[in-house]
Amino acid sequence: MAKTKTKGPNRSKAIRGYLSKNPAANAQEVVDGLKAEGMKVTPGLVYSVKAAGQKKKAAKKAAKKSAASTNGSAGATKADLIREVAGGMEKPVRPKDVVAVLKARGVEVLHTHVSQVLASMGMKKRKRRRKTAVGGVAPVASNSLNINDLVLAKKLVGQVGSIEKVREALAALARLN
Repeated sequence: MAKTKTKGPNRSKAIRGYLSKNPAANAQEVVDGLKAEGMKVTPGLVYSVKAAGQKKKAAKKAAKKSAASTNGSAGATKADLIREVAGGMEKPVRPKDVVAVLKARGVEVLHTHVSQVLASMGMKKRKRRRKTAVGGVAPVASNSLNINDLVLAKKLVGQVGSIEKVREALAALARLN
C-alpha cells in the first residue's frame, strides 16, 4: 500500500523559518520551539533540513568563487600568476627572479611555491651526471691514478730496468701478502 501525502503544514519550511529567526539554535531547541507552535517535528528532520541548507550555501559559495576566478587576475590564484610571469621571462627562469617580479606587483609568494610550480611546468633545472664510455654513471675516483703516481711508476721502471721486472716484483709482493 502506497503512502499518501498528508495535507498539512510543510514541516521543512517551518524548520527553515525557525532557523532563519534563530540561526544558533540546535536541533532540540528547534523541536521544542515548533512543538510550542503546535507542529510535531523530529530531530532527524531538523538535521536533514540543516544539512540541505548548508549544501546549498556551499554550492553558492563555490559558484561565486569560480565566477570570480574567471574574471581575470583579480581572482587568479598565485600559481596562475607564477605561470604567467615565468612564461614571459627569458630562460633560464629562476624562482628568485619570479618572486622579485611578483613582489613588485604586490603579490607575496614563497620561494618553495614558485619552485614547485616551475617544476610542474617542466622548467626545473636538472643536474646531469658525467657518464663513462660504457654508458653508466662515472664512479667517484678514490683509487684512481693521478699524474704523480705515473711519474713515480716511471722512476721505478727506470731503477729496476724494465716494466717486466716491475711486474714480477709486484707479483712477488702480492704473494707475500
